[in-house]
Amino acid sequence: MTPMVIKRVYNNNVALATDENGREVVVIGRGVCFGRRAGDTVDVALVEKVFSLQGQDNMSRLERLLKSISPEYILIAEEIVAMLRRESSLPIDDGILLALADHISLSIEREKRGVTLANPMLFEIEHLYRKEFALARRASEIIHERLGIWVSEEEMGFITLHIVNATMSQRPDNLIFSVEMIKGILAIVSETYGARVDTESLSYERFLRHLQFFAQRVLDADSAQEDSTVPALLERADYPEAFGCADRIAEYVEGLHRTRVTDAEKSYLVYHLVNLVGISE
Repeated sequence: MTPMVIKRVYNNNVALATDENGREVVVIGRGVCFGRRAGDTVDVALVEKVFSLQGQDNMSRLERLLKSISPEYILIAEEIVAMLRRESSLPIDDGILLALADHISLSIEREKRGVTLANPMLFEIEHLYRKEFALARRASEIIHERLGIWVSEEEMGFITLHIVNATMSQRPDNLIFSVEMIKGILAIVSETYGARVDTESLSYERFLRHLQFFAQRVLDADSAQEDSTVPALLERADYPEAFGCADRIAEYVEGLHRTRVTDAEKSYLVYHLVNLVGISE
């Protein structure tokens, strides 16, 4: 078997190397580069982790990150990503490893200084992304196990957004806007239906997930809204409250982002609203 060969030494514990197939990888291990230089072979007995991220951009980002943070944070982020893939069915993008490692390094420095970064959207994040927030809490336990430091709930909220972003592939700034948009939509639904909405039901969970993708389609120019012909399964005369609520949601979204909501999108909103409160209005 062709040995791994060092291409660049970052420090005693991290190197860029080529594997047996000639691919660039990052190897991490205590003392793996001690006394070694470019062109030397890697002592595989000292290697703890090998990273080979898809895409040259990801590899370049990983290289830049390794120059500024401890490799320990990369290893913790890798353990968190493994947990996410093991304990959920979410489609996790490779890029979350880098985002998490960077965030963890910054948040730990804040925690060491006793500084808590305010998260004004924490309540909405915890409410809208319950499963992802639970996973972020598990991530905080991993951080505590490895570093002996508990991160704040505000930081868990930010980790939640990283998880959501890794599953929906949208711009981080759009994700914040989508949380605000969904908050406004739920306020309209609450005004319309009040206590009839069971926030613990499966229908509510499905509605939230629909709103997440709806907000993404509205905010992201590359994600076109639904605009197909939707079968007229529900008539306005039969469900005036749901249709009226969908109309108000569309007006709110159009006023907020100056983006027209298609009839198809409104039809899907009606479908979910009817399921949310029962068949009869």
